[in-house]
Amino acid sequence: MKQRRAIVFDMDGLMVDSEPLSRQAWDEFLRPYGGQISDAMQSQIIGLRADVSAPLIREAFAIPLSVPEIIAQRAEIYTRIRAQGVPVMPGLAELQAAIAARNIPWAVASSSGCRHVQEILAQLGLVDTVYATACGDEVTHGKPAPDLYLLAAARLGINPADCLALEDSAPGSQAAVAAGMTVIAIPNGHTVGADFSHVYAVYPSLHEVTARLDEIMGIVDE
Repeated sequence: MKQRRAIVFDMDGLMVDSEPLSRQAWDEFLRPYGGQISDAMQSQIIGLRADVSAPLIREAFAIPLSVPEIIAQRAEIYTRIRAQGVPVMPGLAELQAAIAARNIPWAVASSSGCRHVQEILAQLGLVDTVYATACGDEVTHGKPAPDLYLLAAARLGINPADCLALEDSAPGSQAAVAAGMTVIAIPNGHTVGADFSHVYAVYPSLHEVTARLDEIMGIVDE
């Protein structure tokens, strides 16, 4: 049985149910232009870094702003919405307790910027327990490139091949696989139809990860 030494979490849509808030922010941004995010567009941009998703929005809705202007305006809206609180995904607290009980190092690899990541970790009360973070504004290439997961593994000081990655999106799971990690996908309502044929397993929620944690991590009772 292969032993895995660390866990790397995606954040948005995996730890917190932030995707509806993200869509709300885009809709509010697009309202003056008579636009609204469709389910198809939401599926297209989910899991992508802002500098990748913003050009898609700009082209789709003929927004007369530069990409940096779009990112800045939408970020301001999203920060205001997020400040009201972000729902926690089912099973996260249980999984975090199980990880802590086993002293398993864990990190976050998020397409979001560092400010967002730190604010969410603070809201979750996990700032003092996370071992490392890798954020979208710290790497050259966002997901599905492996950069974020490679950075997270480097900061953990653990070989990517010895890490388990938890993801909710296709681009994110592709990034973790490309980095050499074992990947479990936990799709949410926005990503349930995505292709996860490349991952180790697909579970309906984080509860199943907790229930099978010892098996997944290769932990053997002495």
